[in-house]
Amino acid sequence: MKYMICLVFSLFLSACSTSFSEIKQVDDKAYLQLSGNIQGTTLVLDDSTTVQLDDADTFKLDGEAVAKFDLSVGSHQVEIRRGSQVLVKRKIYVTNGNVFEVRVP
Repeated sequence: MKYMICLVFSLFLSACSTSFSEIKQVDDKAYLQLSGNIQGTTLVLDDSTTVQLDDADTFKLDGEAVAKFDLSVGSHQVEIRRGSQVLVKRKIYVTNGNVFEVRVP
């Protein structure tokens, strides 16, 4: 009887040890997320696209206004200006599903 219980228990455990598979879904886009003092600033992306951040869609994150923009995968030049003053000028590289955050002073 003990052997029968051990056999049934071992068969039960071996039936539960099936292989594990995981599916990852990766976003085809990358994102630029701007946080901090974005009022009155302008985003210049790759020296060609200009966005007034006062007109951009924003949301609150930890009590701060945050703007999020879709980017293509690859290298980009990000410049943030307030009037004629350049606050941030960075060259970034983003990959699929990556969110690159820039804090605006």
